[in-house]
Amino acid sequence: MQTTAKTQATCHAAPRTPNTAARAQRHGKDQRYFDLMAYIVSNTISGEIMAVENYSEMVPLMPTTDAKIETVKQAVEESKHIKMLASLGKRLDYAVKTEIVEPQWQKIRDHFSAAVKKRDLPACLIIQDLMTETMAIVLYKTLGRDTDPDTAQVAGLILADEIEHLGIGARRIKAMLEEDPDTVHDALVWAHHRVMPELFSMISTSCHSLCAELSVDCGGIGLDSIATDIELLRVDALDAYMETLDLVGFDAKVTMPLIASMSSYGVQPQADLRLRTDAAPGCSTGAGRCC
Repeated sequence: MQTTAKTQATCHAAPRTPNTAARAQRHGKDQRYFDLMAYIVSNTISGEIMAVENYSEMVPLMPTTDAKIETVKQAVEESKHIKMLASLGKRLDYAVKTEIVEPQWQKIRDHFSAAVKKRDLPACLIIQDLMTETMAIVLYKTLGRDTDPDTAQVAGLILADEIEHLGIGARRIKAMLEEDPDTVHDALVWAHHRVMPELFSMISTSCHSLCAELSVDCGGIGLDSIATDIELLRVDALDAYMETLDLVGFDAKVTMPLIASMSSYGVQPQADLRLRTDAAPGCSTGAGRCC
């Protein structure tokens, strides 16, 4: 899910391959675009790999056989996404990594595993089905706009699955909130402070090592080649996260300080009455406006 416009000094220009000109002519895109796609798709594959591992690890915690089967199905769907994305890179002649490279993904995996060890199912669901899936939805929507036809088609197919996974997670967490709201809200706070900084750090203008692994000219690529930019993507991601919290029905008294704390990530929501001290009583927070 990480995107980049610039990189740190560790990212170096790559030698151009002989088929660069032919590829550009076939797809109507320049080298900057394909470098960007190699980077985004590789990071997206990392997220899908993490999702497979998360869902697989979570299966024993599920309370019923049907829930276990549903979770296994989610893991299988994520594994299909890995193959679809790898195939996309092959068709468009750019290299992708089918392993986790950037450290943020591994940190999120570690936090998820910690929740599993605590047998904290609400935290597991919040991390994978709510937080990670919300960010994935933002990314696949972005890849479905102003990209080549192959990328847009693949993004649309995967997006449908990720929206379904978010719906599954929302349904599960809603049921848990009705039974034990204090425990679920505690899980949200725990997961938020560990996972959201990692997710948002991957919507940035720098990378750790993936660009070097891919041998792409990270300094020459930019989100402008798909008609967006870092700040817009970060605002979209934050707004989508707030919508997810509202969809589930978390208490605004809990979510308000969590959203406010995200200003330290360098991003502000487009509009949210929960962050306004002058909001009138009775205002609707979910729609971002007063009734």
